[in-house]
Parts: sequence; C-alpha cells; structure tokens
Amino acid sequence: MEKTTVNLHSRPKLKSPVLVEGLPGMGYVGKLAAEHLAEELHAQKFAELYSPFFPHHVVIETNGTLRSLRYEFYHAHADSKDIIILVGDVQPVSSEGHYEVAERVLDVAKQFGVKRLFTLGGHATGRYSRGKPKVVGVGDSKLLKEFRARGVTIEKGGGPIIGAAGLLLGLGKLRGIQGVCLLGETHGAVVDHRSAQAVLEMLVDVLGIKIDMSALERRAKKTEQMLERIRREIERRERKERRAEEKEAWYIG
Repeated sequence: MEKTTVNLHSRPKLKSPVLVEGLPGMGYVGKLAAEHLAEELHAQKFAELYSPFFPHHVVIETNGTLRSLRYEFYHAHADSKDIIILVGDVQPVSSEGHYEVAERVLDVAKQFGVKRLFTLGGHATGRYSRGKPKVVGVGDSKLLKEFRARGVTIEKGGGPIIGAAGLLLGLGKLRGIQGVCLLGETHGAVVDHRSAQAVLEMLVDVLGIKIDMSALERRAKKTEQMLERIRREIERRERKERRAEEKEAWYIG
C-alpha cells in the first residue's frame, strides 16, 4: 500500500448529512461515544479507509482471523436527519499521515454534501469523575452558541487539540465545513464511559435526536466498581506497610 485509500462499498443517498468523528484518544471518549451512536442508530457501513500511515500491526478478530487497521464510515437516519459516523482502530503515527488521512476523510465528507462536522474526544485532567463530567467545546462560533446554551464550557485559549479531532476541524474550515469539537473531562489513562456519555448526550441534544444511553451507563458503573476495588486494595496495602514500619520502629527503639 503506497497511499491512503478509501473503498466505497455503496453510495447511500443522504440529504445534508452531518459528520460525527470518534477515534481512539484520551480515555477512548470519542471512540466510545461514536461507536455507541452507530450501534443505537443501527448505522450501516458504506466505506472503509486504509493507510500506510497507520501503525505496523494488524487486528486479531475474536474468531482468530486477521485484518488490517482501518477507519469505517457508517450512515444512519434518525428523526429526519442523515448522519455519517466515522470510527476506527487507530490514528496515524506521523504528522504527514495525520494530514493525508484527514484530507481523505474530508474528501468523503464533501462527496456526500457534509456542511457540519462534530469531532468527539477527551480532555485529560488526571481525575476520574463519578459525577457528570464537564464537556468543553471549541470550534465554529455559530455552532458553539447552540452548545453554550446547553451547558458546554467554551474553551478560550488553552492548548492544541492533537490528532483527528482538531485537524479535521481546521482543514474542514478551509473547505467550507463548519465544525465543533466536544471534549469530555476524563482522567486520561482510564477507559471512560461516563465521559463518553456526557459528550454524546450533549451532541444528540443539539442534533435533535434521541438514543438509549443505558449501555454506556452500565459500563461506566462497572469501571467505577473496578476503580473502587483498586482504591481499596491500595489503601489495604498502605495500611499493611504502615503497620510494618511502625513495628520495625518499635523494635529499633
């Protein structure tokens, strides 16, 4: 493979679709949110993207077969709205690769008449929120007004948005596509279904569609139970170490 390639399996007839991107990143927030959206809307895959800029490994499926790393494009119709959902295994490993892959994604978007783009991701804070994580938004000023009215915190200044979530917005703007990036607060090192749910709830509210969030809620509770077990185990070990230190100090004294 010498260049990034898009394989179209079908050409769905879509009317002014929006594009929603969710790829692996901080806390897997964007990927979890986009995949849940596709699942709940019973989205149909119509294209795949392959690139030599993806990492040099393959995916092993549950039945033991192998496949190449890829992005997948799905389309869905919900409440009179057409939606294209982009999910994938990985992101490119170089700056050049990020630009090439983003341009090919935008080629598909323009081909199907996308005028609005929503990218989803995580905003790492080093803390895991058991409440409702804050959602931060950046992007087109007109679109941000809709999210601000629904409680999104508008990021002013701040650091760069690395990867597809930011690059698609920047390059999309040059092609006349309005875009907003929604970032859910997340620890950064923990797969965060709670943050994915917060981001997705904000997105579907603006899109004017409804989906079931119960699966994300169940997975978030499982994550929290796991973290609680880890916390208790750490505390148990710390108490044991303190008792050992106190015992040793008593003998020395």
